[in-house]
Formats: sequence, C-alpha cells, structure tokens
Amino acid sequence: MKGPLVPVVLLHGALRSRAGLAPVAWYLRRFGLDARPFGYDTRRGTLEEHGAALERFVGRWGEGRAGPMPVLGILSHSMGGLVARAYLAREGAAAQSTRQRLVMLGPPNQGAWLAQHYRDFRPFRWLYGAAAEELLPERVQALAAPPATARVMIVAGGRGDERGYLRSIPGDNDGLVGVSETALPGIAPVLVQGAHSLLQWRRDILRSAARFLVDDDD
Repeated sequence: MKGPLVPVVLLHGALRSRAGLAPVAWYLRRFGLDARPFGYDTRRGTLEEHGAALERFVGRWGEGRAGPMPVLGILSHSMGGLVARAYLAREGAAAQSTRQRLVMLGPPNQGAWLAQHYRDFRPFRWLYGAAAEELLPERVQALAAPPATARVMIVAGGRGDERGYLRSIPGDNDGLVGVSETALPGIAPVLVQGAHSLLQWRRDILRSAARFLVDDDD
C-alpha cells in the first residue's frame, strides 16, 4: 500500500493483556495499518487513569512529528472501548490527532448487565478487581460520547435471536455483553454471529475493521 501507514492503537478487554493482540497487529499490518497493542491492568485503576496512560502511549508514538496525526485509528475489544472513550474525552487527546476512526468490538457502551447483576458477588469482584466497578451501567453511562471528529463503527456479537448465548442476559447477546448494551446514541451496532471472546481474532471482522480504518471518505 502506498503512502505512510495509518497508526492504529489496539485495546484489549477485561482480564486480557496486550499479548493476545499480537496476532491482530500482525494481520492488520497487511492492510497498511501501523497497529500497536496498548496494555493496561484491567483489575486496577479507573477508566480515566487508563485513558491518561493511553494518552501518554500515543504521545510517545507521535514524538518528533510536526503537529497532530492527521488520523488516529483505534480498534478496541470489550472494555477497551470504554478506555478509548475515556481517552478521547481528554483535552490532550484532541491535540494528538485531527480525526479519529474508532472500531469497537463487543463494547459495553451502556454498561454490563453482568457487572450489575453480580456487583455484590464476592468471587466476581475478586476476579475482575477494579473493572467490576468500572463496568457498572451508572459508571459507564457517565462517560462522554466520542467527539464529533471521530467516526465510529460498533460490532456486536450475538445469535440473531432474543435468547443470545447466555439466557440470563436480557435479549440477544454474545455471552457477556448484550447487543443493546453496545449501542451509542445515533450509532447502531453491526450484528455478527459469534461469541464475545472470539470477536477480536475473527478475520472477517478484522477485514471489515481494516476497510473502515483506512477509508479516507470523511
């Protein structure tokens, strides 16, 4: 592909690490994307603290550049989408790129029903750590929406019915996040058949994400 590679930050979800994003980065580079995983400790820290760390990460990436990046891509999975929103709400983030393209895979943009349901269940809180609080609906819904400079694509996993993969979650779901939980005001999700944990590694989804991230039609 001609021209400079498009910078894309990769964000993992809760209880995962940047190591799991290595094959995603390798695959996306085939499409002219300079994809780099960003790791954060999902069991410690707030969304705002993770967003601040992401700002520092992008800042180091842009060192030596004259002015902001023309475009910054972000590909997130699950809780990573909330970290992306926390980052994009920061004043410093606005100075790092002129435009942004954000692809969110299975994001709990309305908060996670599971976090609400198990908020007083000690094993759940021990397993997820700080994320158990950060994923609560009232917490997530306090986040700012992506800025007007960002184009957003949301991909939700499900079965295409009213039962989903986990019947206890209301409506269609991917086993962890309900389809309705992924939406943002004015942005409906694209539904794909599939379970939550596998969305970030599916080549058909990554191909669609890559086309969105390199599209210059703004």
